[in-house]
Amino acid sequence: MAEPTTRVFLDANVIAKPVTRTLLMAGGPPSGFTTFWSATAESEATRHMRRRSVPPSDIRRRFGGTLGPTGAVNGRFNSTAATDRQILADADAGGASFLITEDVDDFDVEDLTSVGISAVTPDLFLASRLSRRAYAMVIALFVERQVSPPTTPAEFHSAIARQHLLLFAAHSDLYPIAPMPSPHPPPAVVFRGPNLVRPD
Repeated sequence: MAEPTTRVFLDANVIAKPVTRTLLMAGGPPSGFTTFWSATAESEATRHMRRRSVPPSDIRRRFGGTLGPTGAVNGRFNSTAATDRQILADADAGGASFLITEDVDDFDVEDLTSVGISAVTPDLFLASRLSRRAYAMVIALFVERQVSPPTTPAEFHSAIARQHLLLFAAHSDLYPIAPMPSPHPPPAVVFRGPNLVRPD
């Protein structure tokens, strides 16, 4: 009998980032979690992606994913940012334990607790849940598909630090290389909700 997996909902701002979403989607199953998103999140992500980017619908089909259901807000989540209430309703309708988002502070902690979901940044979640084997596998996948310029696994690992410093640190002993500096300040809020990111 297969082990149960944790259901993880991806917000639009995560879907729109190719490296981040691939780490989550490809690295999830061997690490004990599966990702999904809703029509609402897919539509939002599509609007904000660069021209000529691969549409999220194509990415979803490539990894065998299906759209989660559209949830009913019904006056719930009034303390969450208005633009994110549907996202939280969709995560709840799809049975998510975690909502992966760049904007954790847009989701109210009481609203999250009311549906048993934790909001967490992709960096913290990946650093806590992505297995070493899965991380190395996804790095190899990126390097294999990269055409110009060619990159070694160590160099790609170093570049991961620009967006995911915690993930880089969690696997820093895999490759003897320093992290590339990040151009972004760390978010003020990285986690909210009832479910622990690091399982007991």
